[in-house]
Amino acid sequence: MFAVLPRIPLAWVVAKANTSEHTLLKRLIRKLSPGDLLLIDNGFYAFKLFVLLLQARCSFIIPLAKNTKPRVIRRLSPHDYLVEISDSDRHRDATLVLRLVYVYRRGFRRRRLLTNLLDPDKYSAGDLARLYHLRWDIETFHRDFKETMQARTWHCQTPDTFQKELTMHMIAVTLIRRTMLEAARQRRLPPAQLSFARALTEARVFLRLIVGTADQIARTLCRQFVQACRRHRVSLKPGRSFPRDPQQYRAKARGLQKKRRGRPCTPVPCLHETLPETLTYANGECYALC
Repeated sequence: MFAVLPRIPLAWVVAKANTSEHTLLKRLIRKLSPGDLLLIDNGFYAFKLFVLLLQARCSFIIPLAKNTKPRVIRRLSPHDYLVEISDSDRHRDATLVLRLVYVYRRGFRRRRLLTNLLDPDKYSAGDLARLYHLRWDIETFHRDFKETMQARTWHCQTPDTFQKELTMHMIAVTLIRRTMLEAARQRRLPPAQLSFARALTEARVFLRLIVGTADQIARTLCRQFVQACRRHRVSLKPGRSFPRDPQQYRAKARGLQKKRRGRPCTPVPCLHETLPETLTYANGECYALC
């Protein structure tokens, strides 16, 4: 579970590899405080989850399941409705009154967001849409943790040592993100516009310099570390997209989707004319990221 704006990990749980993610999510809910807002992936859509969040006095935003058709109670504004959903698993008479918001964003398919923030004046539909759009950046958090910090292979041999190694990785991510947050505040930029990979490199240099130094020198090195993180911004590449399928992703990354010359063919004589000595074949593929 991450904080959306500073991108700092807040809590995590571990279990056996065959444990359901829905079971782990219930354990994460215990770490929430009353008044917290949880942005949930649509794969966790469940009536029981909503009940647990309401009992914990927490708010949530989640996309509505595709096959779900809630009963409309009242229309709050265009594309904004007060609806009633029921538990289709066991208790059909159990219902919840929630708010359904239709989100239309250029370049994306239409989404239906479900939330328990019922006041349209205090929580506008546009604010809810922009807020949930930030949740999509969590894939970037996972990439920074797995790829940039190389947290795909572990040196542990037991579950206890794995927990310790994972905790040390999380501590490192938290400290680096905390420094990036301070650097973003000084530069008056969103933390997402600073490069985590360059900040990790600066952190490695900083740790080598700070070992065995006095307090005054350590404070100076800390300020220099923050200033170094300020210099590295993420290069924006608008319009770039990659398919979610791994095979298509590799093909596009390697440039295999571009038209190529085919293998030369053997000349085939005809009755009245002769074909060219070589024939060129080109197969083009077009992919769209939805």
